[in-house]
Amino acid sequence: MDQLRELFESGSFWAQGRNGNDLRRMLAGSQAAVTAWNQRRLVGFGRATSDGVYRAVLWDVVVTQEHQGLGLGRRIVKALLEAPPLVASERIYLMTTNSSGFYERLGFQTVESQRLMQLIHNSNPTAIK
Repeated sequence: MDQLRELFESGSFWAQGRNGNDLRRMLAGSQAAVTAWNQRRLVGFGRATSDGVYRAVLWDVVVTQEHQGLGLGRRIVKALLEAPPLVASERIYLMTTNSSGFYERLGFQTVESQRLMQLIHNSNPTAIK
C-alpha cells in the first residue's frame, strides 16, 4: 500500500492524499487491477469496476514520469480491457483531464452527447437524503 500511495502522490494530481485503509477498500471494490513493476518498485497501476454485462469504468491509470512513453500505460490499459469483467461489458468508460490523446490512440472516443456529473458527499446540503 505504501508504494501505491507513493505512486499516486508522485504520478497524479487527482489521487493526492489517499491513505492505506482507503486504498485497501478501493482495491477490494475493483473487479480488475493491474500493476507494473521495475524490479521491486511499483511504476504503474490501473484498475476497473464493472457490472460484467453493460458497463465498465477504467480508474486510476498512472505511470511514473520516468516510465512514461515506453508503452507501459498502453500495456496496463490492454490488460484491464482483457480482464473477464471488462471483456463482457458492452461499453467501457473513463474520465481524463489531460490524457485524452493517449486514450484516443487506444481506440477510446470522446462522447459529446454525455456530460460528466458528480455528487460530493458531505459537501452538498441539497443532495438527496
